[in-house]
Amino acid sequence: MKLGIGAVSLVCLGLGVGVPAVAHAADVGLPATLAAALEGAELDTADGWAFRQTQAVQALNEPAMTAVTRWDPSQPAGEQCTPVAVTKEGKPDRDEDPCEGEHDRELYGELHPLLEDALIETVSEDDQLAVYRIEPKDKDHGFSMGGRHVDIGDDGSKNLRGTVHVVKAGPGAPYVERLEFTLKEPSGNMLAKLKRLDIVYTYGPDLASGAKLLRGLEVNLNLTVITFFNVSTDVSMRFDEYRKLK
Repeated sequence: MKLGIGAVSLVCLGLGVGVPAVAHAADVGLPATLAAALEGAELDTADGWAFRQTQAVQALNEPAMTAVTRWDPSQPAGEQCTPVAVTKEGKPDRDEDPCEGEHDRELYGELHPLLEDALIETVSEDDQLAVYRIEPKDKDHGFSMGGRHVDIGDDGSKNLRGTVHVVKAGPGAPYVERLEFTLKEPSGNMLAKLKRLDIVYTYGPDLASGAKLLRGLEVNLNLTVITFFNVSTDVSMRFDEYRKLK
């Protein structure tokens, strides 16, 4: 998945990250609450939903940009994306094409391979919320999600740690509300050091159908190059106005 508009580009290719070891994690399958939260994941399909996507990017010293598009996978190839608005520093920008390039939406079902191939530790659980910490069973292989990975260079991806939040009560529960990866400590070399990397997926239920759908994706990155040049990139994506297709 390429997160960016025009020349502003941050590559976030799903989740094939490795994370540090977690004390007391056990290979005993999915906890019951987490397994229940993944039920019905097949209701979210790539061709089953039209939606609106709002993407905001702040990178380097470039102007902040926001693009709004509507996606309808039932339309022919090349016509599935409709631009709604593109703004640069809050002003309309007609030079950017927000439909250009490859686009996809992480499906709720892609949590299955991620979690089934992970060691899982229960951090806390009550009647309202369960929180889990995860690490890959094979640290060299890392996690997989949708066949893609987060590539942050060298062995830095093994310095990420994951947390999963499951809502247990209320409409549509149980469901995974939040999946986040954070950088445990800076990693890199003398030329470039990654000081911060936060990746957060948020999900929510569609009450009419029972499907659980991606609601947001945020990527926040801070990189120091040759000790004095600081690079920050913040990408925020929101998915709403879902419409089930026939």
